[in-house]
Amino acid sequence: MEFLDAHAHLWQVSEHNWYPALRTTRPELYRDHLPADYRAGAAGAGVRVAGLVHVSATSAPGAFIDETRWLDRLHAESPAWPSAIIGSVDPQAGPDVLDEQLRVQETSPAFRGVRVFSGLDPRSETTATLLRLLAERNLLLDQIIRSAEADAYAAALTGSPGTTVVLEHAGWPERDLRQWREGVARLAALPQVVCKLSGFGVALGTLDVTTLRPYVETCLELFGVERCFFGSNFPVDGTAGTYTQLMDAYQAVTAGLGPAERRALFIDNAVRCYKIG
Repeated sequence: MEFLDAHAHLWQVSEHNWYPALRTTRPELYRDHLPADYRAGAAGAGVRVAGLVHVSATSAPGAFIDETRWLDRLHAESPAWPSAIIGSVDPQAGPDVLDEQLRVQETSPAFRGVRVFSGLDPRSETTATLLRLLAERNLLLDQIIRSAEADAYAAALTGSPGTTVVLEHAGWPERDLRQWREGVARLAALPQVVCKLSGFGVALGTLDVTTLRPYVETCLELFGVERCFFGSNFPVDGTAGTYTQLMDAYQAVTAGLGPAERRALFIDNAVRCYKIG
């Protein structure tokens, strides 16, 4: 099976002090994780990983700019590692600074959009400005939107229909399945939102197929196969299990689908969304 990983992380903490939050909250992950490390972790999973979408996890102020430049150099050396780059912006910045931060990152041919890990208020003028700037550049907002934020983000996105949004980590699955579903359904009603099936391990604490199944199936029901794709969130989801366990769960949940639908979920939809190749 071929897999285009739509959500993964690389970092070189031995050289770059860009991840202080990682060092504090996930000390077991605070070690270099480079393309060779990712490939080693995926080697036994029975899939051919064709490449990955790198999503920024920086927490030092402004470090996302340096990280994008570093990733651009990796991309130049080997275009699949990473295949696409999701950077970030400062959620407290004014319009001119936001514009400049996007402009600088756009110099990388692999740059596809941003993820703001924390501090982005969907009701703020900053969010409205960011959505407008992304639409103007044909860039993505790749964002975790929890059920409690769904209405506010839906209102913001209704005012910016030209901005494509990737609902990262399936809207952060909650043990209250009904509440989570309501938030996801609110976002699925917007045609510019697509769903990234990822982050289940960190959100739910397990990669067990029985636990993951209702969340994946709900997303497929609400968005349709054509608006969903898979990501690993490794190495972060590695705290809940192995890469093989994750791939086994994904394949088990989609076993009832046809070959074309499975290929869409595992590679084609992500390739289209992130304009890879």
